Amino acid sequence: MKKHFIYILVTFGLVTGVAAQDTRYSASFLELGIGARALGMGSAYVGLSDDATGFYWNPAGLAFQSRIEVAAMHANLFNNLERQNYLSFAVPIFGGATISVGAIGLFIDDIGRRNSGSLDSTTYSQRIDNDNIQLKWNNGFFSSYEIAAFFTFAKYYRWNMDLGWQYFKVPIDIGLGLNFKYLTQKLDDKSGTGLGIDAGFIIRMPLNEVFQEKFYGDLTFGINLQDIAGTNITWDTDSKHKDKIDYNIKYGISYVQPLTFMNSQITFAYDIDSKYTGATHLGAEFLFRSMLAVRAGINAGRFTTGAGIYFWKFKFDYAYQGHDLGNTHRISILFGF
Repeated sequence: MKKHFIYILVTFGLVTGVAAQDTRYSASFLELGIGARALGMGSAYVGLSDDATGFYWNPAGLAFQSRIEVAAMHANLFNNLERQNYLSFAVPIFGGATISVGAIGLFIDDIGRRNSGSLDSTTYSQRIDNDNIQLKWNNGFFSSYEIAAFFTFAKYYRWNMDLGWQYFKVPIDIGLGLNFKYLTQKLDDKSGTGLGIDAGFIIRMPLNEVFQEKFYGDLTFGINLQDIAGTNITWDTDSKHKDKIDYNIKYGISYVQPLTFMNSQITFAYDIDSKYTGATHLGAEFLFRSMLAVRAGINAGRFTTGAGIYFWKFKFDYAYQGHDLGNTHRISILFGF
């Protein structure tokens, strides 16, 4: 009972942040990540972001889409306390542009409604340590959900950078992206909504053309500016309480090294966030003949790993993440045509 209570209390507090005066963790369900490929690589994906999950990691990555893609994932998190789902759809259109729609949801059922009136004189630590004065599950149950819907526009540019060498220019690929997102949350009989904007930038440099050597691969830098206009979730309480989502900048760098002798490649990626005192993400992937991938990473100090199987137009990816509230396993699917 104590263990279950701690799981519910901590998870519910971190995810919703509704009752707390400090809204540092507002809409933190958007920090759980999507796509088993990225999650298996320690969530180091800002400098990659080159598939239908790009609206989440860096909207600029969608500028490099060359086909229509549909991606989805379902996961039970933290010993089945929560359910996470996402679905996205990306379509390249005219002029090097791409549009995308996506949605992410987190759902919690059977949250115990407790009456704390008789425990007002006790402290949090006392209730945790003493079974006799814990809050009782005697007033029914309720549910909670948090959903974010995204509309993304991304644009690709090619810049031929003149290095001053006669008859030689280096082609630089540039991606720009913009997210418009709508957030809705419900906690028991109360609900809140908000609007937000993210902006992304990616620059990709083909080192094989810079150094005139086929051995080298692509070096990419990415930035994702999240909630740049200030995002507030306004609740339908009497006070019209507002939760403010903290502004965050995600910086990323990646390098893809081709292994031409075996028709394979290795990818290295590193990300850092501006909030949470600079949480870091590190990941690597080995892709064998565009069919089988193995991955490993470190996500803010926690180990991750994963694998992928690709055939025809499908990509099936798996990711494992360790966590104090329970290890998680995620499987995602991507279909491109």
